[in-house]
This record gives sequence, C-alpha cells and structure tokens, in this order.
Amino acid sequence: MNKQFLKDSVGWGIGLWLIGYVLGIILFMAGTANLIGWIISLVGILITFWVLFLKIKGNDMFYYFKIAIAWTIIAIAFDYIFLVKLFNPADGYYKLDIYFYYFMTFALPLLVGIFKTDKRRMFFGILEKQAKEKAEHKQKILSFLAAQDEVNPQITNNDVEKLLGVSNATAERYLDELEQEGALKQVGKTGRNVYYKKA
Repeated sequence: MNKQFLKDSVGWGIGLWLIGYVLGIILFMAGTANLIGWIISLVGILITFWVLFLKIKGNDMFYYFKIAIAWTIIAIAFDYIFLVKLFNPADGYYKLDIYFYYFMTFALPLLVGIFKTDKRRMFFGILEKQAKEKAEHKQKILSFLAAQDEVNPQITNNDVEKLLGVSNATAERYLDELEQEGALKQVGKTGRNVYYKKA
C-alpha cells in the first residue's frame, strides 16, 4: 500500500469524519439536534467534493472504489466508537439521515471517479452520440418536409414515429424542439388535427 493511497483513504477518511464530528458537537450545543444529520450531510457533501476533485490523486475507477470502501468503513467504525459507545444515543440514532450519510460517503468517490478517469470519456462519448443522433433525426424530419411536392408540406407526430422508429413522446419532443428553434410551426392546438409545417 503506497503513501498516496494511505493519505487519500485513511488520512482524508479520518479528516472528513473529524470535520463532521466537530460540526455535530457544535450543532448539538447550538440546540439543533434534530437537524444534525442533514446539516452534516449537506456540508459534508460540499467538503467531500472539494477533497475528491482537488486532493485525491487516483487515475482509475478501482482506486476510487477502494477509497469509497475505506471512507465508509472509517465512518461506520468511528461513529460506533465515538458516538454510540461514548455518548450512548437513544435507540433512534440510526435514522434516515445517518443511512443517507453512509450512502453518500460510499457514492461520492465513485461519482467523482467517473469524471476524473477514463470513464469520463465513455460518459461524454455517450452524450455526444446521443446529440449526434438527435441532430440527424431532426434533419430527417426537415428532409421529409422538403421532399414533399405539395403546396403545403406538413408532418405529423405519427409521421415522425414511422420515419424514425421512435416513441410518441420522442417524436413530440423532436417536433417541439424544431418549433422552438424556429424551423417548424405548429398548426392546431391538440389532438389528431395537429401537424407541423416549415416556419
């Protein structure tokens, strides 16, 4: 186990837990006991994002997965030793807010890992592909209108579904977007009589 991983997993894991612990004591003394878990979770998420993006030096998803495991184990173990055993809280200690805190402790390193490693390229590649496909589909709709010999070329939602092999909702979304972009104009309000023509 190298020094960098020890610093990232154990060092920052304990450091983040300690920030939450001190904040919890301050909030308890301030009389906000019922909101402690949620406030700590919110502040903790912001600080954890900062640490993960600027301080953690991982370059693959397995690294971030190991950090997620280490941080979660530290959070559960330290909570048990320094909260449950030390303060002996009421039976309702393990409420929704504490489970949310453990979930986020595990999930945040994985989420940031996606954006800081090669998975990021895959993620943005999927978005790029979807955007390209959408542009091609919109162009097919406009080409369909341009190919009509009629005096008043038009296209309906059903035409788009058949032309592109998409669902009713997707066809409607494409037509709405083309209308917002100023390429099409809707004729009719609702129902089967609605069609679109070039703006």
